Formats: sequence, C-alpha cells, structure tokens
Amino acid sequence: MNSIAPSISIRSRLGAFPRFDWLMAFASATVLAISFAGCKLTLIRIPDLATTILGTVLLIPIILLIPIYWHEKGKIELRDAALTIPWCLIFRFTLGYTVAIAGRLGMNIPLQDEYLARLDHSLGVSVPEIMEWSSHHWFGNFVSRTYPLLFPMLQISFFLPALTGKVRAAQQFITSNLIAFAVTVPLFGLFPAVGPWYGYHLPANPTMAACQLSLFHLRAAGPYTLNLYGVVCFPSFHVIWVLLCANSLWCFKPLRIPVAILSILIVLSTMTSGMHYFVDVLAGLLVAAAAIAASRALSRWHTP
Repeated sequence: MNSIAPSISIRSRLGAFPRFDWLMAFASATVLAISFAGCKLTLIRIPDLATTILGTVLLIPIILLIPIYWHEKGKIELRDAALTIPWCLIFRFTLGYTVAIAGRLGMNIPLQDEYLARLDHSLGVSVPEIMEWSSHHWFGNFVSRTYPLLFPMLQISFFLPALTGKVRAAQQFITSNLIAFAVTVPLFGLFPAVGPWYGYHLPANPTMAACQLSLFHLRAAGPYTLNLYGVVCFPSFHVIWVLLCANSLWCFKPLRIPVAILSILIVLSTMTSGMHYFVDVLAGLLVAAAAIAASRALSRWHTP
C-alpha cells in the first residue's frame, strides 16, 4: 500500500493543470484583448504582426517539448518550471503594446519633466550634479557603464530558474512583471516625461536622443507604427526590472552577493548616466517592492 500511494500522488500531480497556468491563461487573454482594442482605438500599427504571430505559434510547440520530456520522466519541479517559458514568450510580445497604448491615450497630457525636476530639487537631489561628478570620476564612469547590463540580466533571471526547476522563482518573475506593468503603464500615461537631459536642457547623447525621438513619435497625432525605445521615464522600469531580476536569482545562493552588487550599480547608473530623475528611481523601487510582495502572496495561492 505504501509503495502504491506515492505513485498515485505523482500521477495526480502530473495530470493536474496547475492554478498558475489558469492564471496565466486569463492574464494573457486579458492583455491580448486590451492590446487589440487599444491599438484599434489609438491608431497603432504593428509592423510584421503576421510574422510575429506565426513565429510565436511555431516556437511554442518546440518549447513545450522541454516540459513534455520532464513530464515523461516524472520530474514535476522541472516540468512546472519549464512550463513558464511559453507564457514568458507570449507576454514578451504583448506587454509592449500596452505601453504604447497608454502613451497614445496620454498624448494630450503635457510632458512632466519640469514637475519631476522640481520634485528632485525639493528632495535635495540634482541629477546634473551627479552626472557631472560621475563624468570626472573613475567610479562614476564605471557605474554608468553598468546601465546596459540589465538586458542580459533579464534573460538570465528568467531562463536560469525556468531551466533548473526553480518553479517558484520562475513563476514569481512572470507574475511580478505583470503586476509591475499593471501599475507602471497607467502612471506612464498620466505622467509622461522624456528624461533629465530634457528637463534640465542638457546635451543629449545618441541613446538619450533615440529615447526622446521615440517618445515624440509615440505622442504625435495620426497613425503610429509601433517602435518603442526607452519611452517610460516615470517610474523607472530599469530600476523595477533590476529588482525583479535580483528577486528571481536570489534562490541561487552562490549568486546572491554578485547579484546584489550588480543590482545596486545598475540602480545608481540610472542617475549617473543621466537617464532618470531621482523620483523615477524612488517610484521604481516602490513599484518593484509592491510587485515582489504581491507575487509572493499570489504564489502561496497558485503553488501547492
């Protein structure tokens, strides 16, 4: 009897459709519905949409071979962790539409750079002074160069837990991102801004100029072809993402110290590089903390 019970338990768990997947199915359907209606309403054209849909449809069955393999092996944790990969792929191609929709709906709201600069001043922080110091100090230059390291960190933070059976970390990375987007996207629409170089009338480097041009195109009247590049200023999604990444990788004990150091450097780089106001960083920290706390609470519901 004792030898049969565990196998029955394993089979029942293997056959069950996890609550997390039901939640992701509902979330993806909601995001798709908002994206479809919002793009129609705000005259957003999506280039190569058919190619993107076809590529996603063809890629998902290939990715599903991974959880199917672990399913056959009876490796529940590895299976459930790998099952997060298709959901991540779906949201990777749909959440950007919600950002564009919010920007288009808020296109008549004046840019808030002057207001954000005043908030920084009231808090006793001057981003131009931080930029000036960092440009003449080796450590400041070093910190600024960590700014683009967020993007490889994002890939590692999802795929490493997803491919190593860290179910809770992989699932929380997706849910915390969804929560962060749900909070940040409306704030972006209500408080559009370019960045400190615009608010303080500083010379823009090529990256800053590209972000500025992307936002201006998004806010221009008439049809808009989707092409987002760094349009969210407040709250700082750079800060939000780096904290969500750190939370995801925290389950790997050998990585905790390097991840903590890198995360702090990237957060600081948002100001030493002149890409964000100080209030952007504060708001990003608050949104990330709330998203992590909410995803952990949600995890206790959808994870057995």
